[in-house]
Parts: sequence; structure tokens; C-alpha cells
Amino acid sequence: MRVGLCGYAGSGKSTVFAALAPGARSDRGGVALGNIKVPDARVDRLAAIFSPKRKTYGEVTFVDVGGEGGRADTGAFSAEVLQHMRNVDVLVHVVRGFDNPLVARAADPARDEALFNDELVLHDLQVLERRQERLRKESKKGPEVAINERCVAQLEGGQPLRALGLSDDEETSFVGIQLLSIKPLITLFSLSEAAWADPAQGSLRELRERGPFALSLGLCGAIEAEIANLPAAEQQEFLVGLGLGEPARNVFIRAAYRLLDLISFLTAGPDECRAWPIRRGTVARKAAGKVHSDIERGFIRAEVYRLEDLEQLGSEAALKTAGKIRLEGKEYVIQDGDVVNYRFNV
Repeated sequence: MRVGLCGYAGSGKSTVFAALAPGARSDRGGVALGNIKVPDARVDRLAAIFSPKRKTYGEVTFVDVGGEGGRADTGAFSAEVLQHMRNVDVLVHVVRGFDNPLVARAADPARDEALFNDELVLHDLQVLERRQERLRKESKKGPEVAINERCVAQLEGGQPLRALGLSDDEETSFVGIQLLSIKPLITLFSLSEAAWADPAQGSLRELRERGPFALSLGLCGAIEAEIANLPAAEQQEFLVGLGLGEPARNVFIRAAYRLLDLISFLTAGPDECRAWPIRRGTVARKAAGKVHSDIERGFIRAEVYRLEDLEQLGSEAALKTAGKIRLEGKEYVIQDGDVVNYRFNV
């Protein structure tokens, strides 16, 4: 999963990026990337039973979409920044919620949030209006034309495409067209330490639904960056001292998973205990392809059990004796937390 951070000048995006993705690197295009492990206690619980050579968690790649994005007085992002936005799975708009002496205009989260959303809508409207004109010239008919017209009407009303409720089949009509307002969006309010401690800013701090495939939450970049750079053994003590249960990064990752409707199935053995992120509703054979393409191609069946049963009975052998391991076919829909052993032949 690629999560792209963008924000207007002075929003605190660089500090937030450092907090979410410590130890970031640059790719060949000069874009800053940071991979972090997705906390998953189930992997640790499996490892306590199997004592594997390694534990592997799911990963999130954070992408700094470039520079400081755009100017909050014009809402203008460069073509380069817009292209980086197109290449991520989730957009994160970092909104300034603090006074910055380097920025002339006072902080106004509602203003900057609306400006950003309007820019995405305008971008997509221009793209789809050009497409609409081309379809007319080609005298196209059918669902493709109707869907495009629905989307144009949605955008003309100032509403993002993510709120239109397109089906998966309808979205396939836009293959090859890189739309922005259809992407899941997290609005991340970047707060100073004073604002974070201010009860009046509670609405910005809290995790809130903001419509279909959209939510918001707050983060104090300075505090989180300090936490991220502490040794793991010291992080919990620091969090307790601040009255925090966990780093905001963990809350953020769970929110991003929820927006993309991701779950994880697990594999376990003496070599590795691992979490595999997949979309909710993925069937067993398709999920097998996450482990290896050969397993998907030669799928025979999936042996599935629950971690709670393993912890109660102590071993896979005991699970088999108790009839707690199910044999599932290729159309079985994988559930969050399923522990899966695949049988295959190629």
C-alpha cells in the first residue's frame, strides 16, 4: 500500500512525513519513500508458538509527493506533484493547524481543506470533460458514456468521485485514466504541541468519518517525530509520560487499512510467521497469489484455522485431532485473521 502525503507550503508536511516514516530514502526520481511495518499482534502470538526464524509484518510505503506541494493562496499544485498523487493508493492531505511565521496567512484548516478538495475535483472535471467530448466525436454509446456523464455531473456539483458510490465494474471503465478525487482521502491536521493539548481542538484531533472513503484525524508532528526516533525500548515510557496509549502512526495505519478495506490473513511455520494484506472479499485462490504465483496456479485447497483455537489447543496436530482445521476450496472468502496452509501442485 502506497500512501502519498501532500500539503500546501508551511503545512508541516515534512515533519509529519518524518514522524510517519523515519529513515526515509529517495527513489530514482528523487521522491522520498519510507517503509514501515504494520503492527499486528497476531504475528507475535503465532511466533510465540512456532518460534520461527523470522517474523514478517505487512508494510506501508509512505510517499512524500514532492516539495511543499502548492500554495495555499492559489491551490496550485505542479504537474509533477499531481503525477505523484496519481501513483499512490491513498491520498493524505496535511493541513496546517498552527501559526507559522514563515506563512503570511493565518492558519485556517477549513479553508485549506476546501481548497485542496476543490483542486482535485477541478482536475478530474477537466479530464472527464475532455473524455466526454472525445466520446461524442466518436459517437460512442452505452454504459461507458453514461458513467462518464454521471461522473461529470458529480464533479460539476463540487463533489468528489469517491462519494459517488461507483461499483467495481463501473470503475473499470476508467482503466488508464488517472483520477484523483476517486482515491481514498485522509485529511491529517498538523497541530502544534499547544494545539494538541488544547481541548478546543478536539474536533481536529479525533478520528472522524468524512464521507465515503474519507476520514480525518490530527497529529502533532513534533511529538510523533520525537517518538519515532527513540529506541523501541524507550518509546512506551515516553508515550505513558505524555498520556498516550500508542504512537499516532499506529492509529493512522489502521485508518488507512480501513479506507482501503484491507484485511490480513496469516501463514505460520518454523521458517516464518507472516501477515498478508488483501482486500476484503478476496477468495482463497486469489489470496494464494499473494504468497506465490505458483500456489495460485496449482491451487488444490486451503487448510484454514483460527489463531484462538491454536492458542487453546497448542499445536496444529491438536487442531486436526479436534477437527478445528477446515478444508476450503478456491472460492472460499478469506476472513481477517485466518491462518492458512495452502495445498498446491504445479
